[in-house]
Amino acid sequence: MRTRGWKMCGGMVLMALCVPVVQAAPACGDPVAVGQAFLKASADDFLATSPSVLTPGFAQLLAAERECQRVEEGICRFDSDPWLDGQDGEIDAPPVFTATPSTQATRVTVEARYRVWKAARLTRLTLARADDGCWRVDDMITDSGQSQRALLSAPM
Repeated sequence: MRTRGWKMCGGMVLMALCVPVVQAAPACGDPVAVGQAFLKASADDFLATSPSVLTPGFAQLLAAERECQRVEEGICRFDSDPWLDGQDGEIDAPPVFTATPSTQATRVTVEARYRVWKAARLTRLTLARADDGCWRVDDMITDSGQSQRALLSAPM
């Protein structure tokens, strides 16, 4: 019996396992996937968002706010949930994410459209392309227009 083309995978049985690995692209290369990952990582506790989806600068700002809240034992700059643009509520259904390229090849805006208590919300994520080719969240602009980067950068 001859084997054709799948010697590296060890035969036909492993063919189904090998093909998706070869064809899969890193999710960090898709701005919409990064936006979705950011929502998932930040929905329960915005300040605990994994740095893997953030630019180093934005991650540092979140870490500083987290430390401030620990030291002050309360609120520092954040007093609401940026996704809700308020203190109460919940996202009614999964957001619809769309990417809008910018004039800079290293920046893109991802819009998330969703509803909170049946009221329409639009949150914009500014993503920056890192040296490794991955997109990372560099800012979040809430439905009311509040830049989280500006809020976290403001003096106390």
